[in-house]
Amino acid sequence: MAEVAPGAAVADAARGTRQRLDHVDAMRPIKQSAVISTHALIYFAPLSTSLWASGMLTLTHFSRDAFLFVSACMLAYSYRDSARVALARYWQRRFMSVGLVYIAWTVIYVPVSMATPTSGFPFYRLSASTLFSTVGLRHLGVALATGYYHLYFLLLLLEFYVLFPYLFWLIRRFPRSHVTLVVVAALWQFAVPYLFRHGYLGFTISPWLETRLVSSYPLYLIGGVICAFHLEAFHDWVLRHWRGLLVATVALAAVPLVLDALHRHYGFLSPALVPGGDPFASAVIPYNVAAIIAIYLLGVFLVDRRRSARTRAITKSGSEAAYGIYVSQLLWILFLHQWLLVSGELTHVWWVLNVIGIIVVTYFAGWLFSALFARTVLARPLVGRSRVTWASLWPHPTEHAVASSASEVGEGPLNLTDV
Repeated sequence: MAEVAPGAAVADAARGTRQRLDHVDAMRPIKQSAVISTHALIYFAPLSTSLWASGMLTLTHFSRDAFLFVSACMLAYSYRDSARVALARYWQRRFMSVGLVYIAWTVIYVPVSMATPTSGFPFYRLSASTLFSTVGLRHLGVALATGYYHLYFLLLLLEFYVLFPYLFWLIRRFPRSHVTLVVVAALWQFAVPYLFRHGYLGFTISPWLETRLVSSYPLYLIGGVICAFHLEAFHDWVLRHWRGLLVATVALAAVPLVLDALHRHYGFLSPALVPGGDPFASAVIPYNVAAIIAIYLLGVFLVDRRRSARTRAITKSGSEAAYGIYVSQLLWILFLHQWLLVSGELTHVWWVLNVIGIIVVTYFAGWLFSALFARTVLARPLVGRSRVTWASLWPHPTEHAVASSASEVGEGPLNLTDV
C-alpha cells in the first residue's frame, strides 16, 4: 500500500462546490464486480453441493452493505457543513439520481421477468398480449413496490432518503451522540435479525422481505453517515493501520467459511452460529465491515499519484460506468445463462471457469452499455448521469493526468453535488 499523507486524499478532493472524492469513486467498480460475482454464483455455481461455491457467495454479499455504507457516507458528506437539508433541492436530486433510474429499469425488467426461455436466439420469447394486459400491469406494480431482483438496492436507498433528513437533524441537534448511534446500530445489526428469524418479537419476517427493509442495515447506513462527519480522521486511521486491517479482513473472511464447514461435516454447531449463506448472520457482519474498509484502501491505492496515468484513467472510466453496469447486469447474465444452457456448456464446463467468464463478460457488456448510452438522450434514465460527449468515449491517460480534478462528477448515489 502506497503511503499517503494523512488526510491528503480527502482534503484535496473536497475543494470546491462540486466535491469529488476520487478514492471513493474508485470503490464503485470494485463493488460492482462483487455484485456481479454474487449473481454469477447464484446462476452458474452448484451452491447446494459445493461448500466452496456457497462460501464464495457468502463472501461476495458484502457488496450490498458496501453500496449502502458508501452511499450514506457520501450523502452525509455533501451535507455535513450545512445547517439543514433543503428538502425541495434534496428530493429533486434524489429523484434524478435514483428514482428515475429505478422506474426506467423496472419498466425494462418487467418484460424480461415475463419472458419464456426458448432454444433459439435470442433465447427468450415474450407474448405482447400478456405484457399489455392486466397481468402485465400487475407485474409492473409489484416490481415497482418491491424492487425487481437486484433493483431493490435502489429501493433501499429511497427508503433511506426518507429517513436521512431526520437522522441529519438528530446528529446536528445532539453532536455528542455519534458513538452512541453507532453502538446502537451495531447492537441492532447483530440482535434484531436473529430475533426476527426465531419469532422472539412475536412475528417473523421472510428473508425476501428482510433484504428490502432499510431497518435491516442500520450499522452500514448509520455508520456511513457518522463516518462522513469524521471522514478525515477515519481516512487517516485506515491508512495508518492498513496492514493490520487487511490481515483482519482475511482472518474474518475465514470465520463464516470455517463455521459452515464444521457444521456440514460434523453438525455439532448451533444453527444460530452457522451463516449458511445468510447475509445477515452474526458471523458475517465483522467480515462485511472489514471488507468495506479493504475496498476503501484499494480505492486509495488505485488513484494514488504514483499509479500510472493509464491505471488511473481506467479506474475513472470504471467509476463512471459503475451505475450502468449495476442496473444492466441481469440482462447479460440471463442471456448468457440461457445461451450456455442451450449450447450444453453450462453442464460440460467446470463451473469455476463459467463463473469467471460470466463475470468478465457481464462487466465488459455493462461497461460498454453504460459508455454508449451515457452519450445519448437516454443517459439520465438508463445510466443515471448527465449526457457526455462522444469524444470522451475512450479514456485518455494523458488527459486524465492533467485534468483529473476538473472532470465531471459521476452521477448516481455516490455523487456529491447537493450543495
